[in-house]
Amino acid sequence: MSIGNRLKTIRKALNLNQTDFGTRINLSQTTIGQYEKETRPITERVISQLVSEFHINEEYLRHGTGDMFIDQKPKLVRQLAEELALSDREQRLLLTFLSFPPETRAQILDFAQEFAAKLQQMETK
Repeated sequence: MSIGNRLKTIRKALNLNQTDFGTRINLSQTTIGQYEKETRPITERVISQLVSEFHINEEYLRHGTGDMFIDQKPKLVRQLAEELALSDREQRLLLTFLSFPPETRAQILDFAQEFAAKLQQMETK
């Protein structure tokens, strides 16, 4: 499989059309189409952007070897996911929560507690 075909496979795996895929790395739909059809070579800068933005395994993109994507989950999240049998959705929720700065996480937790308390009040009425 060629690099253009691998790029198309990656884009489809991400469930993105050429326009949305290109927008994420400041490229036009036309440019993405040219890369996929290999009428335009993919530059080193673009490869670097693709790897960074979409967590693509560079070896897969360049040579078709290894996994398509790099596992970006911290070791602790992988361990929790395995031990607690967390779904992908639960893992994404946890990772998203952990991506916020501590003060924002505290605000989210305060909101969740307040929300739960109001639900409790409504159930007891």
